[in-house]
Amino acid sequence: MTQIKIFLILILIGVFSCQNIEKDKETLLQAIEDYENAWAARDFLTVESFFADSAKRLHTEPYVWDRKEIKRYFAERAAQEKDSSKTFVENAWKKDREYIEIRVEGNIAYDVFTTEKFKALHIWEKQKDGSWKIIYDMGMLNYPCED
Repeated sequence: MTQIKIFLILILIGVFSCQNIEKDKETLLQAIEDYENAWAARDFLTVESFFADSAKRLHTEPYVWDRKEIKRYFAERAAQEKDSSKTFVENAWKKDREYIEIRVEGNIAYDVFTTEKFKALHIWEKQKDGSWKIIYDMGMLNYPCED
């Protein structure tokens, strides 16, 4: 191979690599939107489906750590909400949220955001089917808990 052919091949690899990163980020952004809309709609069974099999959830709210507890927690929340008549406006959650960073690095990604009430970090893992699932969900309240 000539140096020119090698150079052209490297350029093509770089272009396709960038396209894959952009596609992965686009897919991740859609997963984040779908996940947050499910939370806003109080559709807790759908929320639960965004967690990977090995997921951990670390929050200041009820102690929910491993996947079994995540499933139980959201099933319980879904049962409590089944008769709810609260209104839902798609993407309304975005107006109060400030994303600090959303990043994709290979098969791992994360989003970090803050609201008036809390801060959160989601670490996502790209699945074999190309979808993104949460492997770590961490959140902290922005105000002290009352005694």
